[in-house]
Amino acid sequence: MDSLKDTEKTYGLLWAHTDRSLPVKEWHFNAMQKVINEPIVRGKIGIEIGCGCGYDMYIMAKNNPEVKFVSIDISDGIYRTKELTGCLGNVYTVKCSALELPVKDTSFDFAYSFGVLHHTPDPKKGLSEITRVLKKGNPAFLYLYEDHSENAIKHIAIKAVSLVRSITKRIPHKILYVLSWIASPFVYLMFTLLAKIFRNFTATRHIAEQMPFNFAKGPFSLRGDLYDRFRAPIEYRFSRRGIHDMFIDCGFSNINITRLQDTAGWVVWGYKNDA
Repeated sequence: MDSLKDTEKTYGLLWAHTDRSLPVKEWHFNAMQKVINEPIVRGKIGIEIGCGCGYDMYIMAKNNPEVKFVSIDISDGIYRTKELTGCLGNVYTVKCSALELPVKDTSFDFAYSFGVLHHTPDPKKGLSEITRVLKKGNPAFLYLYEDHSENAIKHIAIKAVSLVRSITKRIPHKILYVLSWIASPFVYLMFTLLAKIFRNFTATRHIAEQMPFNFAKGPFSLRGDLYDRFRAPIEYRFSRRGIHDMFIDCGFSNINITRLQDTAGWVVWGYKNDA
């Protein structure tokens, strides 16, 4: 199966199983904004690259009714986003690839993307597309997977998962989702609860921060993360230097890189060059 088609199908199933309850008060956007020392949403119109289940777009659009948003996704999650935001009146949804945005150059005042470009065949091309559609001097805010080259425990775990994924990504989507649901409480017990215990003691707190899956909210909350980790057709991971260089190559300056408070990964933002 073509990698883009497989990605479309993989995440279409994931977003179809996302909780449909409303209102959604906090999602990835809120975690991003906490570590970014300036407003993400700005200007008159922005674009979200890869809306997934639509929660981030709902939060941004609801809290900023004066701003218009274009939200894109390659999967059927786009229809979930359309359903969620239809009552708001300031969101326009487009089903397309992040590598080929069907919009004019220099159209947007900001771009936002959480956990998307690392699942494309060419993350740098995706970032170049974001550069193209941004107005000069305006920012892009992204979350991308970390390679954890600075963390031996997580780096080894990622290598192991990559080896396992070469097998599990061949398992039919629905079957793997069920297996992820079954495995979630066991992973929660093995990693999340142990990390919570370690955080209570100064001597072991640093170990908790290095442990994989240390961020779960409940026994079955990891089913989506496990499915994503073991079924993603494509997954790139980046070092701090690698992300910085990619942003430079794609025409950004004033680049900032940090991490989320509870989830491993890079938060990076920069401004499209004026020249």
